[in-house]
Amino acid sequence: MLKKIGVLCLCLVMVPAAYGADLPTEFDPNSKYRLDYSDLNAVLKSAVLDMGPSTHKRAKRPKRSTSSRMILANPLPSRLEGNRVMYDKFEQPQIEFLSGMRDDLLAIPSQLPLEQLSKNEQLAFWFNLHNAIVMAKLAEEYPITRIEPFFDAEDADAFYRQRIFDLSGTMISLEDIHNHVLENWDDPLVIYGFYMGAVGTPNVRQSAYTGRTIFEDLKSNAVDYVNSVRGTQVWKKNQLRVATYYERMGAKFPNFSDDVMTHVRQHAKPSFLRRLSDVSAVDARIEDWHIADLYNGNLAQVGGSTAGNSSDALGIQIISGLPDHVVELLRYRDEKNADSPREGEVEVEEVIDGR
Repeated sequence: MLKKIGVLCLCLVMVPAAYGADLPTEFDPNSKYRLDYSDLNAVLKSAVLDMGPSTHKRAKRPKRSTSSRMILANPLPSRLEGNRVMYDKFEQPQIEFLSGMRDDLLAIPSQLPLEQLSKNEQLAFWFNLHNAIVMAKLAEEYPITRIEPFFDAEDADAFYRQRIFDLSGTMISLEDIHNHVLENWDDPLVIYGFYMGAVGTPNVRQSAYTGRTIFEDLKSNAVDYVNSVRGTQVWKKNQLRVATYYERMGAKFPNFSDDVMTHVRQHAKPSFLRRLSDVSAVDARIEDWHIADLYNGNLAQVGGSTAGNSSDALGIQIISGLPDHVVELLRYRDEKNADSPREGEVEVEEVIDGR
Protein backbone atom coordinates (compact mmCIF):
# COMPACT_ATOMS: atom_id res chain seq x y z
CA MET A 1 0.00 0.00 0.00
CA LEU A 2 1.25 3.45 -0.89
CA LYS A 3 1.87 5.56 2.22
CA LYS A 4 1.34 9.31 1.95
CA ILE A 5 2.65 11.79 4.45
CA GLY A 6 0.58 14.95 4.71
CA VAL A 7 2.52 18.20 4.48
CA LEU A 8 0.62 21.17 5.92
CA CYS A 9 0.10 23.61 3.05
CA LEU A 10 3.58 23.30 1.58
CA CYS A 11 3.72 26.77 0.05
CA LEU A 12 5.73 29.73 -1.04
CA VAL A 13 8.59 29.74 1.43
CA MET A 14 12.32 30.42 1.66
CA VAL A 15 15.32 28.41 2.82
CA PRO A 16 18.78 29.99 3.26
CA ALA A 17 21.92 27.96 2.86
CA ALA A 18 25.47 27.24 3.79
CA TYR A 19 27.38 24.10 3.20
CA GLY A 20 28.86 21.80 5.73
CA ALA A 21 25.52 20.79 7.16
CA ASP A 22 25.23 17.05 7.72
CA LEU A 23 22.36 16.12 5.40
CA PRO A 24 21.22 12.52 4.81
CA THR A 25 22.60 10.68 1.80
CA GLU A 26 21.08 7.24 2.33
CA PHE A 27 17.77 6.33 0.70
CA ASP A 28 15.38 3.42 0.29
CA PRO A 29 14.98 2.36 -3.37
CA ASN A 30 11.92 0.28 -2.40
CA SER A 31 10.25 2.99 -0.35
CA LYS A 32 6.46 3.16 -0.41
CA TYR A 33 6.37 6.63 1.12
CA ARG A 34 5.27 9.65 -0.88
CA LEU A 35 5.02 13.20 0.41
CA ASP A 36 1.73 14.95 -0.27
CA TYR A 37 2.24 18.45 -1.73
CA SER A 38 -1.41 19.17 -2.57
CA ASP A 39 -1.47 22.43 -0.63
CA LEU A 40 1.73 23.65 -2.24
CA ASN A 41 0.26 22.73 -5.61
CA ALA A 42 -2.78 24.87 -4.89
CA VAL A 43 -0.64 27.89 -4.03
CA LEU A 44 1.64 27.53 -7.05
CA LYS A 45 -1.29 27.09 -9.39
CA SER A 46 -2.93 30.30 -8.18
CA ALA A 47 0.22 32.42 -7.72
CA VAL A 48 2.35 31.49 -10.75
CA LEU A 49 1.56 33.05 -14.13
CA ASP A 50 2.69 30.76 -16.96
CA MET A 51 4.33 32.93 -19.62
CA GLY A 52 4.73 30.12 -22.12
CA PRO A 53 7.96 29.12 -23.91
CA SER A 54 10.45 31.73 -25.05
CA THR A 55 10.54 32.79 -28.69
CA HIS A 56 14.34 32.98 -28.27
CA LYS A 57 14.24 36.54 -29.62
CA ARG A 58 15.79 39.46 -27.77
CA ALA A 59 13.23 41.94 -26.49
CA LYS A 60 13.60 45.55 -27.57
CA ARG A 61 14.51 48.10 -24.96
CA PRO A 62 11.32 49.20 -23.16
CA LYS A 63 9.81 52.61 -23.71
CA ARG A 64 9.54 55.21 -20.98
CA SER A 65 6.27 55.19 -19.12
CA THR A 66 3.52 57.45 -20.43
CA SER A 67 4.04 61.11 -19.47
CA SER A 68 7.26 60.22 -17.68
CA ARG A 69 10.97 59.91 -18.31
CA MET A 70 11.14 56.86 -16.04
CA ILE A 71 11.67 53.32 -17.29
CA LEU A 72 9.90 51.04 -14.82
CA ALA A 73 10.37 47.87 -16.85
CA ASN A 74 13.28 45.46 -16.78
CA PRO A 75 15.55 46.89 -19.56
CA LEU A 76 17.31 43.63 -20.49
CA PRO A 77 16.71 41.53 -23.66
CA SER A 78 15.35 38.67 -21.52
CA ARG A 79 12.77 40.85 -19.74
CA LEU A 80 9.69 39.21 -21.33
CA GLU A 81 10.69 35.63 -20.50
CA GLY A 82 10.05 33.27 -17.63
CA ASN A 83 7.04 32.46 -15.46
CA ARG A 84 5.98 35.17 -13.01
CA VAL A 85 4.90 34.98 -9.37
CA MET A 86 2.09 37.36 -8.42
CA TYR A 87 3.86 38.83 -5.41
CA ASP A 88 1.76 41.97 -5.72
CA LYS A 89 -1.26 39.94 -4.57
CA PHE A 90 0.28 38.85 -1.28
CA GLU A 91 -0.87 40.65 1.86
CA GLN A 92 0.37 40.09 5.38
CA PRO A 93 -1.85 37.04 6.15
CA GLN A 94 -0.60 35.31 2.99
CA ILE A 95 3.02 36.18 3.77
CA GLU A 96 2.68 34.72 7.25
CA PHE A 97 0.99 31.66 5.77
CA LEU A 98 3.96 31.09 3.49
CA SER A 99 6.36 31.24 6.40
CA GLY A 100 4.27 28.65 8.19
CA MET A 101 4.33 26.39 5.17
CA ARG A 102 8.11 26.70 4.97
CA ASP A 103 8.35 25.64 8.59
CA ASP A 104 6.04 22.67 7.95
CA LEU A 105 8.43 21.48 5.26
CA LEU A 106 11.41 21.93 7.55
CA ALA A 107 9.66 19.73 10.11
CA ILE A 108 9.09 16.80 7.73
CA PRO A 109 12.27 14.89 8.73
CA SER A 110 11.07 14.84 12.35
CA GLN A 111 7.91 13.06 11.15
CA LEU A 112 9.58 10.78 8.63
CA PRO A 113 13.36 10.30 8.34
CA LEU A 114 14.41 11.25 4.82
CA GLU A 115 16.46 8.05 4.59
CA GLN A 116 13.14 6.18 4.34
CA LEU A 117 12.30 7.94 1.06
CA SER A 118 13.40 6.93 -2.42
CA LYS A 119 16.15 9.02 -4.00
CA ASN A 120 13.73 10.72 -6.41
CA GLU A 121 11.34 11.51 -3.56
CA GLN A 122 14.21 13.04 -1.60
CA LEU A 123 15.19 15.18 -4.56
CA ALA A 124 11.62 16.46 -4.91
CA PHE A 125 11.63 17.32 -1.19
CA TRP A 126 14.84 19.34 -1.43
CA PHE A 127 13.59 21.34 -4.40
CA ASN A 128 10.19 22.02 -2.84
CA LEU A 129 11.81 23.09 0.42
CA HIS A 130 14.35 25.31 -1.32
CA ASN A 131 11.75 26.93 -3.55
CA ALA A 132 9.26 27.48 -0.76
CA ILE A 133 11.96 29.24 1.24
CA VAL A 134 12.82 31.53 -1.66
CA MET A 135 9.19 32.43 -2.32
CA ALA A 136 8.52 33.19 1.32
CA LYS A 137 11.56 35.45 1.51
CA LEU A 138 10.70 37.36 -1.64
CA ALA A 139 7.09 37.76 -0.53
CA GLU A 140 8.36 39.21 2.74
CA GLU A 141 10.75 41.65 1.00
CA TYR A 142 8.42 42.68 -1.84
CA PRO A 143 8.25 45.13 -3.57
CA ILE A 144 11.84 44.70 -4.69
CA THR A 145 13.40 44.86 -8.16
CA ARG A 146 16.85 43.27 -8.14
CA ILE A 147 17.43 40.21 -5.99
CA GLU A 148 21.06 39.40 -6.76
CA PRO A 149 22.23 40.48 -3.25
CA PHE A 150 20.19 37.67 -1.71
CA PHE A 151 22.12 35.08 -3.76
CA ASP A 152 25.62 36.58 -3.79
CA ALA A 153 27.83 33.53 -3.26
CA GLU A 154 30.79 35.78 -2.44
CA ASP A 155 28.99 37.55 0.41
CA ALA A 156 29.15 35.61 3.67
CA ASP A 157 26.13 37.57 4.93
CA ALA A 158 23.94 36.98 1.88
CA PHE A 159 20.61 35.31 2.53
CA TYR A 160 21.70 32.39 0.33
CA ARG A 161 24.52 31.57 2.76
CA GLN A 162 22.76 32.15 6.08
CA ARG A 163 22.35 28.94 8.00
CA ILE A 164 19.16 30.01 9.76
CA PHE A 165 16.69 27.27 8.93
CA ASP A 166 16.10 24.50 11.44
CA LEU A 167 15.71 21.17 9.62
CA SER A 168 14.67 19.05 12.59
CA GLY A 169 17.67 20.12 14.66
CA THR A 170 20.15 20.77 11.86
CA MET A 171 20.66 24.41 10.87
CA ILE A 172 20.86 24.73 7.09
CA SER A 173 21.01 27.36 4.36
CA LEU A 174 20.04 27.55 0.71
CA GLU A 175 23.68 26.97 -0.12
CA ASP A 176 23.57 23.73 1.86
CA ILE A 177 20.66 22.50 -0.23
CA HIS A 178 22.38 23.48 -3.49
CA ASN A 179 25.58 21.70 -2.57
CA HIS A 180 23.80 18.63 -1.25
CA VAL A 181 21.84 18.17 -4.48
CA LEU A 182 24.79 18.85 -6.78
CA GLU A 183 27.01 16.39 -4.91
CA ASN A 184 24.52 13.55 -4.60
CA TRP A 185 22.68 13.54 -7.94
CA ASP A 186 24.77 13.04 -11.08
CA ASP A 187 22.33 14.16 -13.77
CA PRO A 188 22.97 17.80 -14.86
CA LEU A 189 19.20 18.24 -15.14
CA VAL A 190 19.10 18.84 -11.39
CA ILE A 191 20.40 22.39 -11.92
CA TYR A 192 16.97 23.34 -13.27
CA GLY A 193 15.06 22.58 -10.07
CA PHE A 194 16.25 25.60 -8.07
CA TYR A 195 13.85 28.53 -8.16
CA MET A 196 15.79 31.70 -7.34
CA GLY A 197 13.14 34.29 -8.09
CA ALA A 198 14.94 36.08 -10.93
CA VAL A 199 14.08 36.25 -14.63
CA GLY A 200 17.53 34.91 -15.50
CA THR A 201 17.22 31.71 -13.45
CA PRO A 202 15.19 28.53 -14.11
CA ASN A 203 11.41 28.68 -14.12
CA VAL A 204 9.15 28.34 -11.14
CA ARG A 205 6.51 25.76 -12.05
CA GLN A 206 2.77 25.76 -11.40
CA SER A 207 3.02 22.53 -9.43
CA ALA A 208 5.29 21.02 -6.82
CA TYR A 209 7.94 18.47 -7.70
CA THR A 210 7.16 14.82 -7.01
CA GLY A 211 9.37 11.77 -7.07
CA ARG A 212 7.24 10.21 -9.79
CA THR A 213 7.61 12.98 -12.39
CA ILE A 214 10.63 14.93 -11.21
CA PHE A 215 12.97 14.22 -14.12
CA GLU A 216 10.24 14.88 -16.68
CA ASP A 217 9.66 18.26 -15.04
CA LEU A 218 13.38 19.02 -14.87
CA LYS A 219 13.72 18.16 -18.56
CA SER A 220 10.88 20.56 -19.34
CA ASN A 221 12.65 23.31 -17.40
CA ALA A 222 15.91 22.51 -19.19
CA VAL A 223 14.35 22.81 -22.65
CA ASP A 224 12.68 26.07 -21.63
CA TYR A 225 15.92 27.56 -20.31
CA VAL A 226 18.29 26.36 -23.02
CA ASN A 227 16.00 27.71 -25.73
CA SER A 228 15.61 31.15 -24.18
CA VAL A 229 17.40 34.50 -24.37
CA ARG A 230 18.05 34.37 -20.63
CA GLY A 231 19.81 31.03 -21.08
CA THR A 232 21.63 31.18 -24.43
CA GLN A 233 22.38 33.60 -27.26
CA VAL A 234 24.41 33.02 -30.45
CA TRP A 235 26.81 35.86 -31.24
CA LYS A 236 28.69 36.37 -34.51
CA LYS A 237 27.67 32.85 -35.59
CA ASN A 238 30.61 31.17 -33.83
CA GLN A 239 30.17 32.24 -30.21
CA LEU A 240 27.58 30.91 -27.79
CA ARG A 241 26.87 33.18 -24.87
CA VAL A 242 25.30 31.38 -21.94
CA ALA A 243 23.93 32.41 -18.57
CA THR A 244 26.37 32.85 -15.71
CA TYR A 245 23.98 30.49 -13.93
CA TYR A 246 25.86 27.66 -15.67
CA GLU A 247 29.08 28.84 -14.02
CA ARG A 248 27.28 28.89 -10.69
CA MET A 249 26.37 25.24 -11.30
CA GLY A 250 29.86 24.51 -12.61
CA ALA A 251 30.15 21.33 -10.56
CA LYS A 252 28.07 19.68 -13.29
CA PHE A 253 30.31 21.05 -16.06
CA PRO A 254 33.93 20.32 -15.07
CA ASN A 255 35.21 20.91 -18.64
CA PHE A 256 33.07 24.00 -18.83
CA SER A 257 33.02 24.99 -22.50
CA ASP A 258 32.81 21.45 -23.90
CA ASP A 259 30.37 20.19 -21.27
CA VAL A 260 28.04 23.18 -21.56
CA MET A 261 28.11 22.99 -25.36
CA THR A 262 27.21 19.29 -25.25
CA HIS A 263 24.46 19.99 -22.73
CA VAL A 264 22.97 22.84 -24.77
CA ARG A 265 22.98 20.79 -27.97
CA GLN A 266 21.27 17.94 -26.13
CA HIS A 267 18.32 20.16 -25.16
CA ALA A 268 18.21 22.57 -28.11
CA LYS A 269 15.13 22.67 -30.29
CA PRO A 270 15.80 21.79 -33.97
CA SER A 271 15.86 25.40 -35.23
CA PHE A 272 18.31 26.42 -32.51
CA LEU A 273 20.41 23.28 -32.97
CA ARG A 274 20.99 24.24 -36.61
CA ARG A 275 22.31 27.65 -35.50
CA LEU A 276 24.82 25.89 -33.24
CA SER A 277 26.54 24.08 -36.10
CA ASP A 278 29.21 26.79 -36.50
CA VAL A 279 29.66 27.62 -32.81
CA SER A 280 33.19 27.08 -31.55
CA ALA A 281 33.35 29.13 -28.34
CA VAL A 282 31.32 29.44 -25.15
CA ASP A 283 31.22 32.57 -23.04
CA ALA A 284 29.23 32.80 -19.78
CA ARG A 285 28.06 36.40 -19.54
CA ILE A 286 24.23 36.51 -19.64
CA GLU A 287 22.61 37.69 -16.39
CA ASP A 288 19.19 38.98 -15.40
CA TRP A 289 18.61 39.37 -11.67
CA HIS A 290 15.39 41.36 -12.03
CA ILE A 291 12.59 39.80 -10.03
CA ALA A 292 10.30 37.50 -12.02
CA ASP A 293 7.01 39.17 -11.16
CA LEU A 294 4.63 41.23 -13.30
CA TYR A 295 5.70 44.69 -12.14
CA ASN A 296 9.50 44.41 -11.98
CA GLY A 297 8.97 45.40 -8.35
CA ASN A 298 7.58 48.80 -9.42
CA LEU A 299 3.98 48.99 -8.24
CA ALA A 300 3.62 52.78 -8.60
CA GLN A 301 2.18 54.13 -11.83
CA VAL A 302 3.13 57.44 -13.37
CA GLY A 303 2.29 60.23 -10.96
CA GLY A 304 2.74 58.02 -7.94
CA SER A 305 -0.60 56.23 -8.00
CA THR A 306 -0.73 52.54 -7.21
CA ALA A 307 -1.64 49.97 -9.81
CA GLY A 308 -4.79 48.05 -9.05
CA ASN A 309 -4.26 44.42 -8.06
CA SER A 310 -7.22 43.08 -10.01
CA SER A 311 -7.34 39.35 -10.54
CA ASP A 312 -8.18 40.11 -14.18
CA ALA A 313 -4.46 40.59 -14.69
CA LEU A 314 -4.20 36.80 -14.69
CA GLY A 315 -6.61 36.47 -17.61
CA ILE A 316 -6.29 36.94 -21.32
CA GLN A 317 -7.88 40.38 -21.46
CA ILE A 318 -5.59 43.20 -20.37
CA ILE A 319 -7.39 45.56 -18.03
CA SER A 320 -7.01 49.30 -17.70
CA GLY A 321 -5.16 50.90 -14.80
CA LEU A 322 -2.01 48.81 -15.14
CA PRO A 323 1.45 50.37 -15.74
CA ASP A 324 2.66 50.34 -19.33
CA HIS A 325 5.37 47.75 -18.69
CA VAL A 326 2.83 45.35 -17.17
CA VAL A 327 0.46 45.81 -20.11
CA GLU A 328 3.33 45.07 -22.50
CA LEU A 329 4.28 41.88 -20.65
CA LEU A 330 0.71 40.58 -20.60
CA ARG A 331 0.10 41.52 -24.22
CA TYR A 332 3.31 39.71 -25.23
CA ARG A 333 2.12 36.61 -23.37
CA ASP A 334 -1.33 36.67 -24.97
CA GLU A 335 -0.05 37.30 -28.49
CA LYS A 336 2.53 34.55 -28.14
CA ASN A 337 -0.08 32.10 -26.87
CA ALA A 338 -2.43 33.06 -29.70
CA ASP A 339 0.30 32.30 -32.26
CA SER A 340 1.20 28.95 -30.68
CA PRO A 341 -0.01 25.86 -32.55
CA ARG A 342 -2.94 24.26 -30.79
CA GLU A 343 -2.53 20.63 -29.81
CA GLY A 344 -5.21 18.10 -29.10
CA GLU A 345 -6.42 14.58 -29.68
CA VAL A 346 -8.87 13.60 -32.38
CA GLU A 347 -10.60 10.24 -32.54
CA VAL A 348 -10.93 8.82 -36.03
CA GLU A 349 -13.41 6.04 -36.57
CA GLU A 350 -13.27 4.01 -39.76
CA VAL A 351 -16.57 3.70 -41.58
CA ILE A 352 -17.12 0.43 -43.43
CA ASP A 353 -19.83 -0.23 -45.99
CA GLY A 354 -21.63 2.98 -45.14
CA ARG A 355 -22.11 1.99 -41.48
